Amino acid sequence: MIEDIIREAMERGDFDNLPGKGRPLHLTRDPLLDPLTAIVHRILLDNGVSHPLIEARRGIAAEAEEIRGDLRSAWQFYQRSHDEEAWSAAMLKFRARVKEINREVRIFNLKTPSPALHGLAIDSDEEISHVTAERNRATHLTSTNHRSR
Repeated sequence: MIEDIIREAMERGDFDNLPGKGRPLHLTRDPLLDPLTAIVHRILLDNGVSHPLIEARRGIAAEAEEIRGDLRSAWQFYQRSHDEEAWSAAMLKFRARVKEINREVRIFNLKTPSPALHGLAIDSDEEISHVTAERNRATHLTSTNHRSR
């Protein structure tokens, strides 16, 4: 019934002279927020500050990328040096840092209001397998290319 009313109004041209017609909508303000919250959000955005949960999530993601990079570097070093002791130490350090990050993820998840925002824990074994398999694939592809020439 409402759709019929809207369609009839459109056919009569009731929406033709609306203010702002043909111009982009400025949706910087959430009409569902109370005015005080909207002001606080604007002040935070204007000063480059975001919600503490967003900052925490970014921090966790940055830490995770850092330890993944360290693991890749350690694997590359191992590939060149075959230093088992250094690789074992790097894996132990990686596992310890993953444990710390997973603790941060659990705390973060307890603070977030929605499960849709929850972070995922890191699986040490899966990450190590991914790094070593990635390098092994690259080595295999290179040796296969050399043999086929």
